[in-house]
Amino acid sequence: MHRVNSILLFILIQPGACLAGTTAYELYLRGDLSKAASAYLTAAAEDPEQPKPLLNAAMCLRQAGKYREAEGPLSEALRRDPYNPDAYSELGWLKFHLADYDGARTAFESTLRIQELHSRAELGLASVYSNLGEKEKTLSHLEKYRRLRPDFSGVDYILAWNYMNFKMYKEAEGALIRALRKDPSFTEARLPLAGIYARQNKFNEAWNQYFRVLDYAPRHPLASSMMKVLEGKLTRQPEEIRPPFRIVKPLRMEPVDAVKELLKSVKLRVGIGTGNTGKQRRNNLLRVKSFEGMTVTGKSSGKVYAEIPPDEIWLAVYEDGKVVLKDPKGAVYGRFTGPILLKPNKPNGTVIFDASSRIKNPWFSGADRQYRGVIELAPIQGRGIRVVNIIEAELYLLGVVPSEVSPQWPYEALKAQAVIARTQILIRRARGGTHKADGYHICDGQHCQAYKGKSNEANTTSRAVMDTEGEILTYRGRPAYSFYHSNSGGWIQASKEVPGWGDSPYLVTKSDTHPDKPLEPLDPWDFHLWLTGNPQANCNYPGRVRASEFRWMKIIKHKDMTFRVNRDYPIGELLNIIPLRRSPSGNVNSLRLVGTKKTVTVDREHLIRNLLGFSSLKSTLFEIEINRFKDGHVRNYWIYGGGWGHAIGLCQSGAAGLAGKYGKSYREILDFYFPGTEIQKIKYMPKGKK
Repeated sequence: MHRVNSILLFILIQPGACLAGTTAYELYLRGDLSKAASAYLTAAAEDPEQPKPLLNAAMCLRQAGKYREAEGPLSEALRRDPYNPDAYSELGWLKFHLADYDGARTAFESTLRIQELHSRAELGLASVYSNLGEKEKTLSHLEKYRRLRPDFSGVDYILAWNYMNFKMYKEAEGALIRALRKDPSFTEARLPLAGIYARQNKFNEAWNQYFRVLDYAPRHPLASSMMKVLEGKLTRQPEEIRPPFRIVKPLRMEPVDAVKELLKSVKLRVGIGTGNTGKQRRNNLLRVKSFEGMTVTGKSSGKVYAEIPPDEIWLAVYEDGKVVLKDPKGAVYGRFTGPILLKPNKPNGTVIFDASSRIKNPWFSGADRQYRGVIELAPIQGRGIRVVNIIEAELYLLGVVPSEVSPQWPYEALKAQAVIARTQILIRRARGGTHKADGYHICDGQHCQAYKGKSNEANTTSRAVMDTEGEILTYRGRPAYSFYHSNSGGWIQASKEVPGWGDSPYLVTKSDTHPDKPLEPLDPWDFHLWLTGNPQANCNYPGRVRASEFRWMKIIKHKDMTFRVNRDYPIGELLNIIPLRRSPSGNVNSLRLVGTKKTVTVDREHLIRNLLGFSSLKSTLFEIEINRFKDGHVRNYWIYGGGWGHAIGLCQSGAAGLAGKYGKSYREILDFYFPGTEIQKIKYMPKGKK
């Protein structure tokens, strides 16, 4: 009897066997993968002509790490549907990851006989021939793959991976550069590029790439060690290799000057130069100036300590637990144990932080920073100087909206962003603010919302703030939780699915597609094809949105993954990674790590994203394929993913798509992502009144 039929008979006599396909899907979402596979196989036995339950069973078994068991259902599905190219392709990938290269090649070739243009089969054949050492065939199939997925940064990454294996370093360099042009955050592409530069004695270029790696993965061991090795070989100073961005003259915003219109809102305290958790980074030194000149006063006393002339750079230094203010000649104007205020001499004035390599905080060392409003400096005992921007809420938004979305996006999407960013102010400012213990209401990073000050402002986004002035998103008269993210990957995730995010009735699961063409949640098989493909979605918006934000991939070596996991969880050698619980959107909300010492389960969104590799995953919308040697030991991990961010609430790229592709207004966009909410206009209280 056929092996799969034996499996079906075995399952049919088990007590409590699940008979309904919907139940199998629920088991799949819960992470009961073996039970889900059994339920799908039971459904397949009840309907001997249908291949779909078998395909779903195979995907559940593969996700559980049971690759050999998954081959049976796939083979049986092909007996029922012998002209399914995707089933042949996935059978080929199962065999490839088990190092059965002859079987994989046969399956991939069968795919291409049925469907000549099949990108995943072309990648599969290229991978097979690469492992067999057949360079010409490898590169030929990779070139076909590149033509089928021209915007996918993973194409160039895999090309480079193979060029490196074939010692074609010049070609690898070009492919890596192309990958990084498509996806500047692709840390895994920067590491081999740095290695190629070092091999060519291009030490400055190699140092620069390792520096960029540390931008995205601050504790990366190889990048950290190599930068130290290369420092003695550099032919230029680091600040010459990576010159900071300089602000050399006042920024003229024509025809929009929003200051006079927006000086009527509430004051907001924004922590500047903060880290991933929103905490103030260490500031040992700050260099400050103003085009208009500024006054330094004590916050409590109101005493004037210094009048700083226009364009003159003064220093604020952390010494002995105090903020020490010095003029350009080194004269000390005060040693402060409490906060001091830097106030520009004109209402439209700004304070500029002048970049210097002597500054430990990378926010202030790599680029000049310019801010409206008032700057407060205060010592944090044992840590350095706290930097807070005290600014009108509406003026703050001028620097937020262009930091969160592209000013070149369709205008209605910019207005939608302005409304939800304003709503975030009210939510995060309530009860003293999200960062009350840190001395400010809100931080300037992704922990709250990105804010880069005046130098990042643009006319389009400033006008969007003005045109929506005072408008916030509400639910039953109260500010709504206006969460947003860069790119959903094609599905919005309900808040209730993610531990710690609550259950808001307007933060629901839905396909991020045309409002009139919603999709039903995808079963395991369709989800896999959808994630590894290039489907239609609001946030799949070529020309406006980076393709690398919609679909991405990583290949991580086993030793690197084991090292990274053990940095947080001492589980020994990593044996398996199993995505367990998923939202109907497909996002992974529980992950099992199996090691030689112990097994752990991780169920926090940010922990899952930070765990799989030295740089954070862009999202939890991913699948993992485990590639093994012939002896069964793990070789590397192939991660296919989609989207960027937590996928809850508004998809910024999707908002651009709704506005640009379908002509939706900002009110329609907000109604799509937050159904049941309303836009209301708040009135700011006049100054001096409560």
